[in-house]
Amino acid sequence: MKQKLQIVEISRVSPPAVHAAFTDLMENPFDKSSSSLLCCYRQATDHVSRDGAIVILTLRKETLEVINKVLIKELGTDLRDPKLMYDGQRAIVTAFAKTIDENEQAHTKMLSVFSTTGQSWSSKHWFGDDGWWIWKPQWINNKAFGFAYHRPADYISLYEGDPTRAMRVHKPNVFGLAKNNKGFPNESALLFDHDGEATVFLRRDADTFSAQFGTSTPPYTKWFWHDLGIYIGGPCAIALTKTRFLVAGRHVNWETREFSTRLWHFDKTNKTLTEILTMPSSGDTSYPGLILDNDLLYMSYYSSHIDNQARVYVAKIDGVKSLF
Repeated sequence: MKQKLQIVEISRVSPPAVHAAFTDLMENPFDKSSSSLLCCYRQATDHVSRDGAIVILTLRKETLEVINKVLIKELGTDLRDPKLMYDGQRAIVTAFAKTIDENEQAHTKMLSVFSTTGQSWSSKHWFGDDGWWIWKPQWINNKAFGFAYHRPADYISLYEGDPTRAMRVHKPNVFGLAKNNKGFPNESALLFDHDGEATVFLRRDADTFSAQFGTSTPPYTKWFWHDLGIYIGGPCAIALTKTRFLVAGRHVNWETREFSTRLWHFDKTNKTLTEILTMPSSGDTSYPGLILDNDLLYMSYYSSHIDNQARVYVAKIDGVKSLF
């Protein structure tokens, strides 16, 4: 397989001198001309500060310029890791909300907002179970599914429902330390194909730190797992075909402790993960979003490789058809 991916353009879409991170990207479903994208990220003082707010941008595809900007914030609450999705009528953003009370105790819940225009957004809605981080739900047959993690539990559970109403446990303890002898599963990239088959790329941060690849079919109560042998932080994935995927996320060189955001090609048939592109990135970096438009890949991510500032970038990458 000759891989000829080329970075055509990279544009910084976040302002300088502020910590901008944890991105996601989606086609603007309300743009009939298909000429714009929606991009979201967290804006805050730093990586762990308590003042995280969600920025939702509308970007012009051709130039990557910002043509609309919306800020979602909650007083005294850190809003983290916003994720975009579309249910067929509404664009929905979910985020993890962390509030510190007067006794310095942390309270966490999921939050959602939605839009039917892409310009203005609804009031905030709280959902999920306290402490459980539901990572980017995906819609299938008018229902959203998403894997959730809770650090003390040391396993992930599959939730289902509607993030603008309620999401409840569909299958508890799908993968974890006690069940699979592999610790701290957390962030995930979940996909459904036209036949309803589910695939997931799962980050882990314990023991070997190796990411996992999981598959399931309806009703998504039995999962099969394969160890990918490498670490992938903040995973994001899109399907090229039924058996080929693009996967993006943080790569770590464990010897030098150097970080970068990379793209891999994954062949589901033989379970091989092949590195194909390293983005301009270093330091605090990762959490990409991916959109495929014919032979062009749009990729959002953040990195601190310039002036050690965490900034959000959107890249155009050409040559995707060489991966088929």
